[in-house]
Amino acid sequence: MQEEEGSDSDAYNAIMVSNLEQGMQLKNLHYLAARNHFYSCSYKTNLIDLCEILSKRGCHRVPIVEGSGNDAGRCQNIISQSALVKFLSATIPSTNTALDQTLDEAKIPYRKEVVSIVDTASAYDAFSLLDSKRLSGIAVVDEDGMLVGNTSARDIKYAAIDGGRTAMEQDILSYLSVVRQSSPGRRERSPICSVRYDSTVRRLINLLAKTAYHRVFVVDDKKRPVGVISVADVIRFAIGNSDQ
Repeated sequence: MQEEEGSDSDAYNAIMVSNLEQGMQLKNLHYLAARNHFYSCSYKTNLIDLCEILSKRGCHRVPIVEGSGNDAGRCQNIISQSALVKFLSATIPSTNTALDQTLDEAKIPYRKEVVSIVDTASAYDAFSLLDSKRLSGIAVVDEDGMLVGNTSARDIKYAAIDGGRTAMEQDILSYLSVVRQSSPGRRERSPICSVRYDSTVRRLINLLAKTAYHRVFVVDDKKRPVGVISVADVIRFAIGNSDQ
């Protein structure tokens, strides 16, 4: 049954969105400003140094700062982690045998604690978990622990844009199916980004380049998340194999 305008459900959504905007975002602004340093580069920065910068914690993009006189220190362009991974995917030679290693063989540290939430949890509970854990993304699993989706800080932005029009007490996946599609200018992305534990580094890099995700969940034979790999992990791998 559809709720009438001005109902208790509308008020509930408005309160939750207000909490998201005023509580989470203001707190996030405080702790992000305190721990994320500002890095920049120039057009003369070499690829290895750029990789070193973009592999640092919390550094997802770097401004290219150039100019002289009155234009000194002006931002000329921006390079993101995703753009760097796309470049690596397109330019690393197919003869590079390092990419044919499995994740374990390449010693990529994917076996980390995977914070997850069940798919029956509300959107508000999922976003609250993101905020309380100070994470940029979490896995969404079913009752058997199988990976069925993911949600990230980007979705909190979509919630703020939605402004409470979509009920946040509904389950997280139903909520995301609405707000992600209604966000203007949003590019289509794969709903779940994951690789098996025995996948090759080449598949991992190509998947990140194709989807522009910032992380990939690693799953076992039963599609249960056993780890996560960030773009920064891939960039660090590239630095370690730069001689190839």
